Amino acid sequence: MSTRLSHFAAIFPCYNPEEIAEWYRDKLGFEITFKWESPASYIVTHKDDAVSIHFSKTEKRNLQPCMISIFCYDVDAVYEELIKNSIETITTPEDQDYGMRDFDVTDPWGNRITYGSYVGED
Repeated sequence: MSTRLSHFAAIFPCYNPEEIAEWYRDKLGFEITFKWESPASYIVTHKDDAVSIHFSKTEKRNLQPCMISIFCYDVDAVYEELIKNSIETITTPEDQDYGMRDFDVTDPWGNRITYGSYVGED
């Protein structure tokens, strides 16, 4: 049987979906495309029709942070775009032994997003 997958979404549990979704919109350039309930208990964000991060309300305040990798065609261009947004916890792009050039952004809630491109690929 041949199966083709359609798309993928990471779901981050959080105490305040509105606050975290607005940070992802303002700092990382995600678009808020869906809100469930008022006040929102579930929010969907998208970036470049390629990446979707959802935020789901939980009553817990001290959550284990999530980590995701976002693969991009030009990691340096993404870094230059994001550095303009005064993100407090962002590393600089570096070539890694595992064949990637990448950098990390950590949001104010401790979630880490690694942006990376394969080294040597255009």
